[in-house]
Amino acid sequence: MRTPFEKAGYGIIPSFLDAGGLRVFADDVAQALRAPAHAGMSRPGNDLAPLRWDAPTVAHILGSAPHLAKLAALTGARDLKWISGYVTTKAPRSPALWWHQDWWCWDHPISFRPAAAQIAVLCYLDDTDARNGALRVLPGSHRESAAIHRDLPEPHGALADALPHDHVAMSDLPGQATLAVRAGDAVVLDYRLLHGTHPNRTAVRRDAVLLSFVPSWRELPEDIKAHLTAHPALPGTEEEARRADAGYAALLPRFAGAPRSLPVNRVAPAEFLVHDST
Repeated sequence: MRTPFEKAGYGIIPSFLDAGGLRVFADDVAQALRAPAHAGMSRPGNDLAPLRWDAPTVAHILGSAPHLAKLAALTGARDLKWISGYVTTKAPRSPALWWHQDWWCWDHPISFRPAAAQIAVLCYLDDTDARNGALRVLPGSHRESAAIHRDLPEPHGALADALPHDHVAMSDLPGQATLAVRAGDAVVLDYRLLHGTHPNRTAVRRDAVLLSFVPSWRELPEDIKAHLTAHPALPGTEEEARRADAGYAALLPRFAGAPRSLPVNRVAPAEFLVHDST
């Protein structure tokens, strides 16, 4: 029996952050935005700034059993590990972010297993709705291709950055859901789920923090583990002592083999179907 998260590909955790958590996240957002911008982290409708494993926001979540319990309850996580984090902002008067999905390894058979190999947790610092850039998602699009899959550009490529406003990838779709949330709520996505944002039509920037997790690390294929452990957000060998002292070291993945890169393919097949027996 599939859970609601497995069926839809997303879920909302109300009040994921309390007032103290919101202050920690707001401080990290302010610090990240003061730092020099990273190349390739800005696109029309969305700006990113990376967070590493020792950022206060990461420590706040990974060091909190209640936060992790809420995430596991929604997703069915059996061996939760943190992979990366980003501050994600939507500038005032900025356009919609086109329909895309964040999964990066469509050439691998794991892409067509029922369970999510990777999930995104978006923690919102502001009340967010269709007027100021809320997420819009296409439920079920992580399990079965939709007509729009044939028309989507590579999610992080130059073609996507230059899409005209009337392109289908920028438009509302039949069956979409708009995820209006309150400050402190979290949205959780299967990495394969098609999503985008509404435009931010207000004069105020919309802020959130994006944390990436693997729900069941021990069940991943070895080559996927080898790729993910090379992520620059994770502690390097020179940081091993600090990692060992962290109260959340168990949430940072370990891999016995050598890290290595897999071919990255972010373009989903035009037609696919995930079977529960896969």
